[in-house]
Amino acid sequence: MTELREEIVKKAFLQFLNRGYKACSLKTLEQATGLTKGAFYYYFKDKKEILEAGMERYFSVMKEESEEDVERVTSLREYIDLVIKNKEASADASQRIFGCFILEVLFFQLVLEVAPIFPDFRERIYTISKKRLANWEHIILRVKQSGEIRETLDTSVLARNLMSVSSSMLNIELERANFQYMFSDTRMQFEQYYMLIKK
Repeated sequence: MTELREEIVKKAFLQFLNRGYKACSLKTLEQATGLTKGAFYYYFKDKKEILEAGMERYFSVMKEESEEDVERVTSLREYIDLVIKNKEASADASQRIFGCFILEVLFFQLVLEVAPIFPDFRERIYTISKKRLANWEHIILRVKQSGEIRETLDTSVLARNLMSVSSSMLNIELERANFQYMFSDTRMQFEQYYMLIKK
């Protein structure tokens, strides 16, 4: 990608996240980037192509727990640390590529909005979510057996609750997000859950 094309993708993608795809006219994107319609059409054939490039860039920064990492973990606390570490790595990459921290929930909302145009993106999000839930359930079952947490807890419900903690950062303004504070708050939420469920 040329530098200018990269800049168009970055600024346009932030507009799509803030306003939604349908609400972003070409005029909105022109104003956000300071470019003319002609400049846009030189680099992209349409708004859809700009969105696709931004989506791919965001998918490239998402860091997920590998199967090897999940198997290596020996406690729930260790897994929580791994999840937060990967979220922080994704946030750092997002900061480098887009110039700001992007809330994952905004990305998921955008994917849902454009699902009729890009069904593959919705499928990718579904696959990611399904794998995350399976990882949480796997860890919870393992730590129940080891005696770290109470055996009477419902594995599926607990997995969904814990998984939602790391994606519940909703009350943040996109371009002014202080992700250090957010991750510290997330750690605190996880700690509260842990205190409630440990043996």
